Amino acid sequence: MLASVNLTTQVGKRETIVMLVDDVGARLNILFERNITLEFRISVVNSSNSPEIRQQLYETTLYSPVDSTVYMIVSKQPGFASSILKEAVYLSMLKSSAIWIVPELFLDQSEILPFYATGASIITFRLPNPAITNDAQLNMSLASDVISHFIASYEKNVTNATIMEKIFMTTTVGSVSIMHFNSVDRRLDMFAADLMSVDSGSATNLTLYATWNESVSNSLQSSRTKETLKLPVLRLAGDLVKPYLMGVSGGYSGYSISVLEKISKDLFTYDLTSLKLGPNYFELVQKGEADMTVNLVELTIAHINDTRVSFSEVPLMSSGVAAMGRSAIKEVDFLSPLYPLTWNVWFAIIAAFIILSATLYLTDKISPNDYKRPKFSVAKAAFFVYSSFVMSKLKSSAVKPSSRIFILILWFASLMYCTTYGTNYFFLLIRTNPNLPFTNMQGLYDERDNYELLMVQNSTEYALMRAQNSSSVYWKLAASPPTFVPSIEAAANIVKNSTLPGRKKPIYIGDELSVNYYAAGVCELKSAGKGELSRSMHIVLSSSLDKNLISNINNRIQELSDRGELEQIKNNYWSVLLCSASENLITYSELTEVTIDQVAGIFMVLAGAFVLSFLVVAMEYIGYIIGLQVQRTRADPDLEFNKAYRALVTSITPTGVYVKLHGEKIHTESDAVPRCVQGHDSLGSADFMRLY
Repeated sequence: MLASVNLTTQVGKRETIVMLVDDVGARLNILFERNITLEFRISVVNSSNSPEIRQQLYETTLYSPVDSTVYMIVSKQPGFASSILKEAVYLSMLKSSAIWIVPELFLDQSEILPFYATGASIITFRLPNPAITNDAQLNMSLASDVISHFIASYEKNVTNATIMEKIFMTTTVGSVSIMHFNSVDRRLDMFAADLMSVDSGSATNLTLYATWNESVSNSLQSSRTKETLKLPVLRLAGDLVKPYLMGVSGGYSGYSISVLEKISKDLFTYDLTSLKLGPNYFELVQKGEADMTVNLVELTIAHINDTRVSFSEVPLMSSGVAAMGRSAIKEVDFLSPLYPLTWNVWFAIIAAFIILSATLYLTDKISPNDYKRPKFSVAKAAFFVYSSFVMSKLKSSAVKPSSRIFILILWFASLMYCTTYGTNYFFLLIRTNPNLPFTNMQGLYDERDNYELLMVQNSTEYALMRAQNSSSVYWKLAASPPTFVPSIEAAANIVKNSTLPGRKKPIYIGDELSVNYYAAGVCELKSAGKGELSRSMHIVLSSSLDKNLISNINNRIQELSDRGELEQIKNNYWSVLLCSASENLITYSELTEVTIDQVAGIFMVLAGAFVLSFLVVAMEYIGYIIGLQVQRTRADPDLEFNKAYRALVTSITPTGVYVKLHGEKIHTESDAVPRCVQGHDSLGSADFMRLY
């Protein structure tokens, strides 16, 4: 066993292993000849230096009572395999015997090609699982590999690769560090193994190739008649819980069925037509009415010392307690187009608008200027910056205020609504955060006044939460008390449709894996809580089953876990998201429910623009009339409005043109001498003006 422990260490370090075995290259029927002494030895080469490798190989090979060597290469070091093979050629010349060179795992096959010309017999194989570190598993794997090569020699027409897939060992006892048979096939050290193969005609029949069993005859027993054995049929028990076990047309499907197919291969068979359904499936195994649970069972303290059942040594997955609720959807209102930008974004836009406008105004104010270039007033600077923000092509000389306001509002409405509604068939609705307002059970407890708790009575989660300390938030939630529902399907229907009376929203607390499965399939349902009250999930077997079968099932689960197949099966059921990736958008199925309220916003904005524009026009007209009346009160009362008078231009200033009226009227328009423009007497003489 010490050699096995050392071997395990070396495999874990990926160092080279050299196995010495009797010459089998020259005999195809070596397995069943009675006059041959078989000897298996294992030696470890720890050095990467060629002289040291040669020395160790010479000592191991030349001074061992064997005729050939089998090399198992487990090293990742470049060139290591080549150095081993080179020394193997020298050894074959010294001993004049065939050599089986067996590269394993990570060897580059191109390294062994030059050695085929040496006359050595080269056969490749690998351990079934490179992650094996357990002594018993390693012993069984090595024994299976070595014996499979003998089977390959016996089966002349079957390739070694096929044999490796075909042969498996159902039982093994003892270490294979030294496996020795005498001239009458008597096993000198303790070892027992059954070599089986599945018949091609029936998935439930086995062919027994050979048996080593010290307790029976202490010798190798061959089976040339291909004795047919029957795989054991296990009785199953489970419950219809998605996605573990689901009823389909003509049978069952789900995560547990996929795992069961992997575990049962070549070990046992089962009949789903006799599957016992019910929530008490674990009790059926305890009572001996079933051999195995289809659904997973959590391992609790109460089950550890239960001798009636046997939990799988490796958990298939872990679960916990989680909450499932419906995401809140905000009602559509007038401000819906503003939802894409949060308040801090709007604040930044306003701040940038003010800073840019002030900078433009001050820069223009302090820069040199001649009278021909107009200065930016505060209003013009703000208008220019706003037009730049919305990418408007308005002229720098703004139009009337009423038209300006209408154009800018129209541009703003088009910009916001086209980007929000138009990207989703025009009916895009921006929703609020679809997630639940809490992320764990503590958050749910803080929000408990707003929710009606739902739980499945007598469920594991309810019992687990009730078993916590009275100061725990889990105990407080379970003691609220909750409203009990018959199943998670009923709870999901209540949560989705909010069918509870009153104003409280329903929230379900249950198994984390089941909650995540339902939340992934229904867009309105969201989950909260991860890894809370975590517990491992196992398959439960009846202790009355054959111990070797239970051991083989545990080994199979370990292999599936090491290869990542269990995780892959889990992802097939829990990683399929049926919701849209953009959960903030209205989905196609919801378009049939769109009402005028959901698209009325853009029309409301346009209507507001029209109303505001007309109000501005009315205010402009009223202001004009008021200003005109004020100017009239300040004018000479003897002057008549809308009459032409002779006037003399006295001065021209930036604020206006100052004239001096002569007082006499011009009876007709033709009497005036049109020699000046805008009241400016270019000849320095009097001109006419009309008083308004």
